[in-house]
Amino acid sequence: MIQSKLFQRECCKLIILAFVVVAACHAAHLPVDAADSPAPNSATVKPAKITGKWQIAWDVRLGTVRGIMDLKQKGNQVTGTFFEHTTSQTYSLSGSLQGKDITFDVAFPNSERPYTIEFKGTVDGDKMTGTSAMKGSGQVFLGHAGEVDEPQRPWTALKGLKRQLNHSAKPPKDDDD
Repeated sequence: MIQSKLFQRECCKLIILAFVVVAACHAAHLPVDAADSPAPNSATVKPAKITGKWQIAWDVRLGTVRGIMDLKQKGNQVTGTFFEHTTSQTYSLSGSLQGKDITFDVAFPNSERPYTIEFKGTVDGDKMTGTSAMKGSGQVFLGHAGEVDEPQRPWTALKGLKRQLNHSAKPPKDDDD
């Protein structure tokens, strides 16, 4: 009987050892889980191509602002101009691009109260979409009737000037299209 129990104990040890060896071999051949993979280096992610003229429209409290952006791209850096149809004025813009994610600022220094709008969005071919907000404020605006005006506003941009906008202001001459 003692010999039988000793034999059973040794068999159990061998079975456990075999199980551990098989599990280790199996684990060595499994693909690495995506969560365990290192995040791609921003230097290896190619930025979207955005150089050119873009029609932009973004919602503001009293309607929609429309304009033309003329964007230049150098690697991840974005520069250019923003022509606003309502005022017929051109403003500079600058920002960055990480893959398809774009962020840029447009400063409006000529108003009674100078301000900067930060645009964040995603590039999808010839279309960009995202949200805009007054940079640095993070506050809500109380409207004329005390209504709350949220700080982030949606915006959309389409590449090219083939479609005409219904505004009396003439946009800058388009050399790209």
